[in-house]
Amino acid sequence: YKALMFLSPTKSAGIVVGAKVPVVLLSRADNQECKFYSIAMASVCS
Repeated sequence: YKALMFLSPTKSAGIVVGAKVPVVLLSRADNQECKFYSIAMASVCS
C-alpha cells in the first residue's frame, strides 16, 4: 500500500463495505485529498 501511494500518481480511498454505517479507513500519512475521497466514497456507498 505505501509503495503504491508514494510511487504512483493515483487517487485512493478506503472504506469498509458491509457495515451498518459508513466506515472510512485512513492512514496517518494520507493527504487531504485521500481523506476527502474516502469520505465521499463511503457516503455514496451507504
